[in-house]
Formats: sequence, C-alpha cells, structure tokens
Amino acid sequence: MIFFDEHENAIPCEQWLNTYLPYYFLDYPKWGGRPRNQTSHYVEDEVCTLLTKTTPLSRKNLEDVMAWKIGLINHRKSEDTRQMAYLQNWPTTLSVNVQYGTRDFSTSIPYLAANMATIAAQLSHDPQYLFNSVRKQDPHLKGFGYVYILTVQFFISHGRFPIYDKFAHVAALAIDQGLPPASPPKSYVKYQLTKWSDYQAYMSLLALIRNACPQQPANSPMFISRDLDRALWVYGHFFETEPNAFPKTTLHRSCTRIPRTAGSGAVLVGRIRDLCQFTSDGWRRREIIVRQSVNVYPREGDRVDLVDSSGGRYTNVPFIKGAGVQGYTCLGQPGALKPWFMRHYRSEQVEAASVYFKPTGQSNEYEIYSESEWRARGQT
Repeated sequence: MIFFDEHENAIPCEQWLNTYLPYYFLDYPKWGGRPRNQTSHYVEDEVCTLLTKTTPLSRKNLEDVMAWKIGLINHRKSEDTRQMAYLQNWPTTLSVNVQYGTRDFSTSIPYLAANMATIAAQLSHDPQYLFNSVRKQDPHLKGFGYVYILTVQFFISHGRFPIYDKFAHVAALAIDQGLPPASPPKSYVKYQLTKWSDYQAYMSLLALIRNACPQQPANSPMFISRDLDRALWVYGHFFETEPNAFPKTTLHRSCTRIPRTAGSGAVLVGRIRDLCQFTSDGWRRREIIVRQSVNVYPREGDRVDLVDSSGGRYTNVPFIKGAGVQGYTCLGQPGALKPWFMRHYRSEQVEAASVYFKPTGQSNEYEIYSESEWRARGQT
C-alpha cells in the first residue's frame, strides 16, 4: 500500500491527503486538467449536512443528493449565488440524459421519500435490501442502478455505508497495488461493481486505507471521513481505468527458471507493497516490485544474489509473476526477504518506501538498501 504525489514520489498518507484534497474544490488549480470537474464549497456543505439529519430524508433532500451525485448542479453558479443551481431542468422533470440514454426518477424519488422511515428500518437489519431491490429490478426504483442506490444508502446510514464512485474505487485499488499516477506506460486499473460482494470488497479496501490514514473524526458514524473520500475521488482521476474486471490476485504466483544476465550496471529501484495479510507470528506480509530498465530488465525468470548492509546474503532470488503493474516485476516469493524486512521495518506495519539495488560488479549480484540507508549514503 503506497501513496504517491503527482510526480510519482512515495509520500506518507497525511501528505497524500493534503496533496489531493484541495483539487476537489473549485477554488484550487487543476493538475493537467484533472479532475475534470470540481465542486462548490457551498454545494458540498449543503449536501453533507444531510449526513447528520436526524429525521428521514425528504423528497427535496433526495433530489439534491441525486443531482449532486449525477452531476446535475452548476457548481460555479451555485457558489456565486449561494443557492442550488440545477442543470437539465432537474427539479421539474426528475429525469436526466446520460451517456446510455435517459434515466427517469420521477416515480422512484417520490416513492423513496414516502417510504423513507420504513426503508431505513429495513436497512438496519438487512444492509443489502436496496441493492437487492435494484438487482431484482423493483419497479418502484425505476432509474436507479447499483451506484445510485448506494448513494441513497450512504445518506440514510449517515455514512456508515460508504458512497460508491468508480474513481474512488480506482484510487483505492491503485493505492493497494502500489501504482503511481500517470506513470509511463500507463497501467489499467480494473474495477467492478456487479454484486454485493464487490461492494464489500470495496469497503475492505477503504478500511485498509482508513487505517493507514487515521483522519477519522472522533465518534463519527461514517465508514471513512469525507476528506478521505474526496481525496480518493480526485486521485482516481489520475489513472486510466478498465471497467468490470478485478485485478489479478497477487497471492498465487509462479516463476520460470530461465536465468538472464543483467543488461546494464544501472541501479534498480523498487517499491515495498503491502500484501494486507499477517503471518502466525504477527508479521505483516509484504513484497518488493522493481521498476524495469529500458532494456526490460529484470523480467520474470531472472534471478539475482542480494547482499545487505549487515553482510547477510540472499542467493538466487527469482523475479516472479504478480507485479500487476506495467513496467515492473516482482522480486521473490512473499516472505523470501522477511529477515531483511525485519531488520529495517516494523513487523506489524508496512512502510511506503523505496528500495535500491546497486550492482556489485559481480554477475547478477546487487547490494540492497532501504530508503533511509540509501539517503544516508548521500544518494538521491
């Protein structure tokens, strides 16, 4: 799990949050045109007050929530006039022209408002209730898909069930996989939301990031803070996306056994990636993915001997399948370098840090350095 700034530098989560959160709002310059849309502070405040509403959401509340989610608010005009300015005659028609046709909410939003108390009670003991109703094509929920109904559930539950957005999902996957933004060649980040278990997997990713970024207000009922959610939404705009498929797992790997000699004497740079699992002795499993050089070294099947600063040696370590990132390959089976990790990092928490491999001059042999060791040597 690694966080990056706009220049592909690994940074702590707090710095990452402070980097990307401002891009969410209108009054902050974009980075290379991203994100495409930005939000009015006024609109955001108005909508987010509904998260703390103690009475059932009204029809007007739902109209505002859905206009905000679908993108039917003129944010600049709303900011200037300090009142909601809608697009496409939304409050009158409750229908919207989208990429794949027209979505008509003219009966479903009034239905939800009229039955809000009952729906909230149902959700309290059956979290899948609205999601499954959409899956079964309940005619009362005409116009709603999974993403939109999860938006309603987000507000009904006061944030206990997180809002879903493809950009936030892409961001969470990228952080989990250690993908830097806009790195050439770009890698596709694959996401999916077609069943409830996909949403649960998304929540699990958010929980990992939430725990790495403790920005949660005290006693908040929300699954993640709004600031974290906003930063994720922005960050997701920095990646290319390929819908409807999860990334291949990195937990089951194999390696070919055809060794190859390094094509240059250049220093190799790797990144530590969190595997989000613990061994029986409490060690959090992790691995190193290594950036390939211009001559595509190293690649799957190559092997190296490593020498650490204490004189310890790791011989014939293979590069294997599982990096899941274009331009990178994965070093060793998970746990192969555990003694080296234990010497330099905490056992229960994975550091977002670089690793450096300096050629010794011997065939396929490298000295391995942690980021702090490398800097202490005066390297950059």
